[in-house]
Amino acid sequence: MSMRWDPLIAADLARELEDRFHRARLRAFHLDGSARRVLLFFRELTLALELHPTAGWLTRLPAADPLPDSLSLASRLIQVRALPDESALVFSLQRVRGRDEGVELVAEWIGNRWNAAVVGYRSRVIRHVLVSREERERSLTVGAPYEPPPSTGREGAGDAGLSRERWQEIVEEAGSEPEERRRALLRTVAYTSSLNVEGLLGDDGWHRWRELMDASRWGAWLLETSRGLQPYPLPLDDGGGSGPATRTESLLEAMVQARSAATDEPARLLLLPGRLVERARDRLRRAEGKARGMQRQLDQARDPEPIRALGDLILARYGQIPQGAETATLTDFEGSPVEVELDPTLPPHENAARYYDEAARIERARTELPSRIERARAEAARWRTIVEGLGSGEVDPGEVARRLGPKTGGRPGTGSEGPTLPYRRFRSSGGLEIRVGRGARKNDDLTFRHSSPDDIWLHTRQAAGAHVILRWNQDDNPPRRDLVEAATLAALNSEARHSGSVPVDWTRRKYVRKPRKAPPGAVVPDRIETLFVEPDPEVAERLKESD
Repeated sequence: MSMRWDPLIAADLARELEDRFHRARLRAFHLDGSARRVLLFFRELTLALELHPTAGWLTRLPAADPLPDSLSLASRLIQVRALPDESALVFSLQRVRGRDEGVELVAEWIGNRWNAAVVGYRSRVIRHVLVSREERERSLTVGAPYEPPPSTGREGAGDAGLSRERWQEIVEEAGSEPEERRRALLRTVAYTSSLNVEGLLGDDGWHRWRELMDASRWGAWLLETSRGLQPYPLPLDDGGGSGPATRTESLLEAMVQARSAATDEPARLLLLPGRLVERARDRLRRAEGKARGMQRQLDQARDPEPIRALGDLILARYGQIPQGAETATLTDFEGSPVEVELDPTLPPHENAARYYDEAARIERARTELPSRIERARAEAARWRTIVEGLGSGEVDPGEVARRLGPKTGGRPGTGSEGPTLPYRRFRSSGGLEIRVGRGARKNDDLTFRHSSPDDIWLHTRQAAGAHVILRWNQDDNPPRRDLVEAATLAALNSEARHSGSVPVDWTRRKYVRKPRKAPPGAVVPDRIETLFVEPDPEVAERLKESD
C-alpha cells in the first residue's frame, strides 16, 4: 500500500517540518529518477521523500554522507510551506555563502503525477527535475519556467473561508444521494479529499469541515483503514471506512510506522542509490529463476532411450520408409507397430541422426543440469545475503557496485548509464555482427529500424524471447557456423534457455511483418527455416562484444 496524500496532510506536515527543522544546514540533495526519490542531506539528519506511486512516504533518517552524484548546496532551510489546497510541499533554501538567489525544492504528491523540481528562488527557472515531463498545462523540464500545479478552483481555500449558506447551496444542488453529495464536495470545497469527505456528508458537514480547517486542532494520528495504516492530522471518527485512530508523537513518526507496516524494505535502503538496490535484487531474481527453470527442465526431461530406439528402428526399417513421408508406421523389434515422425525433406538416415542427436542432448542435460542447478542456487544464496546485508548495513554498497559491474542500457533521460541502442552486440566466429534485442519493445525497434532487408532474422519457435539479427547483405545464405551461433544466442535469450534442444526459426528480415495493433515484439515471419541448437552459455561469453 502506498501513502495517501491530501492537502490537510501537506499543510500540517509543512507546519511540523518548519517547527522542527527551521534553519537546519543542508549539505546536498540527491534526485534519483529511477527510484522516484529525493534525499535531503542535512548536517543533523537526512530526509527521504519517496515519490514513487507504490510509496509516497517522507522519512527522517540519521545524518549520512551525500551519495557520489549528489548536488552540493551549502544552504539553510528557511521555510517549509504547503501549496494552498494541494498535496505539495515547498522547501525554501538560502545559500550560506555567495550571492546565488537560492532555490526551492517543490515536491508534489498530486494525482498520478508525483514529481519534484528544484527551482530558482527569484528566477523561477527549473534547475533540476526528478522526472522530466511535458504536461498539458506546463512543462517540467530543466530550463523551463516553473509553473505551479493548475489551481483546483475549489472554494474555501482563502482567508474568507466558506459560509454555511454557500455550503448548503452546494449540498442542495447535489441532491439527496450520498454519492452525488460526495462528488459535489470533492469538486467544489477546498481541502476535501477521499480521506475526509465521508464525515462531511451529514447535516453537520459544514461544522465538521470548519473543524478540519482549524489548525489549532491538528496533531498526528495513525488511522486504521481498509488499505492499511494512514497518517492524518485528525482522528476522523466518521464511520466512512476509518477504524480506530492512535495518537502519535508526530506525522513523521506516523509515517515511519505506516511505512513499516506497508513494506518489508528497511528504511536504511533509502540512503542507497535506488538503481544499485534494484540491480542487486534483479541478480537475485535472475539466479532464482534460473535455478527454478533448470529444475523444471530436469523434472520434465524424457528418458533418452526410447528416442534413441526410434533412430535404431528407422535404420533397421530403412527400406519400408516412403520417400517424402511425414510419418511412417514401422514394426519394432518386439513385433508391435510404432508411428514415427519424420522430416519429409531428409533421407531416412538423417532422420535417424536427428533422433540420436535429441537423445544425446537429453542425456547431456540430465547429466549436467544437477550441477548447474546447484551453482545457480548457490549464486541465488549469495545475492540473497547481499540484498539482506544492504538493508541491515552489513554490506558495503561500493563492493556491491563492483560486483555488479557497469550498467549498460536503460531509457534515455532517466540518468541511466551506457548506450541506448535497442540491442546488444556480438561477433560471430566468422566476423559477422549479431544484434540481440533488449526486450519486447526493443525487439520491434531492432527488427524494423536497426536492420537491413537482407539481414537474417531469428527467433525461438513457440517461446518468448529476443529478436536476433545476423548482419548479412548477400544473396546466398550465411555460413552455417555463423547462423548456428546466432540461433544459439536467440535460444539463450529466450524462455527456452534451459532446454536441452531449442528450435529457432530464421528468415530474411524483409519477410518479417508487423500486424496492425499487434503487441510489442509480436511479428509474423514468412519463408522460415528452422535450426535446432543447444543453448550453451559459453557461446555468448565467447562471442560477446564490448558495448
